Amino acid sequence: MGLKTWIAVSVVIIGVIFIMYPEPNLTPKVITWKEGGKYLQYKSYQIFYRVEDGKLNDGRTLLCLHGYPTSSYDWIKIMDGLKEHFSKIILYDFIGFGFSDKPDNHTYTIMEQADIGERILKEIKVTKVHILAHDYGDTVALELLARYNNKENKDRIPEIQTLCLSNGGIFPETNTPRPIQKLLLNPYAGPIASRLTFFFIFKKLVSFGEIFGPETIPLEDDLWDFFVIILHKNGHVISHRLIHYITQRAEFKDRWVGALKNTPVKVHMIYGPADPVNPDSFIDFYKKSVPQHSITVLDPKIGHYPQWEAPTAFIDAYSTFIIKTKS
Repeated sequence: MGLKTWIAVSVVIIGVIFIMYPEPNLTPKVITWKEGGKYLQYKSYQIFYRVEDGKLNDGRTLLCLHGYPTSSYDWIKIMDGLKEHFSKIILYDFIGFGFSDKPDNHTYTIMEQADIGERILKEIKVTKVHILAHDYGDTVALELLARYNNKENKDRIPEIQTLCLSNGGIFPETNTPRPIQKLLLNPYAGPIASRLTFFFIFKKLVSFGEIFGPETIPLEDDLWDFFVIILHKNGHVISHRLIHYITQRAEFKDRWVGALKNTPVKVHMIYGPADPVNPDSFIDFYKKSVPQHSITVLDPKIGHYPQWEAPTAFIDAYSTFIIKTKS
């Protein structure tokens, strides 16, 4: 039996083992998060969302948009800090992510994720909103911003009062997809790689674990929480479909970067510089591209998930920004 045959057989065996392996159970922390949410009917799909009551009574509403490949659970560490500044906080899982439906034969687009956000805001009767986004969510936020700037869908888009982004590849020039992302983008290898999602690989530096700072990698229990949420409803098998937001960023660069450059909305960036996806060359590029907008650069050891790695510093930076917008 030749080498190629051995490789092919090995891949098939590994694939069969994984397909037969049961979906892992949700942990108590994750179950509590899930049970605190609701579902919105969007077309034939169920979209998970949560509405958190803040400590203020002034009607200020915050919409949180999560990153790839995770979910709204990403924000759990800073929820108490966010509640100090708002009356209401809305979080939802994009279609294909978290506890929302994850259709296999589906074309996932940033445009649709923004459509879903509009639907949720309309459902909750939000007319003015602040947006806080991370990673993939940054791009969804920029699509919402483009619609707001251009007065598109005026009956659906609420007034965007502020926008805060964090560690998103908003500029294709400074974005560095990781090897696993490049593999998922491959039309032949991507579908196979999606199915071969094992925790021992996921938590290592060759996969999800590599995007955190060297001293702020989540505890194994936390990584397991991320992992089981991704695998919920067989979400791992569509990773190669979700990853095409990277090509969409290039395709719609003028629209989304243009929205950031031309908006009257106050925008801030909170950035963890130990980010292999968006290395620190991003800082100067951001300052030169949108000098009218502000940026907080966190400790050099903070990576791609600053709200998880440095929740106190993240909240301090966001609080400073949001308080300034009140004056």
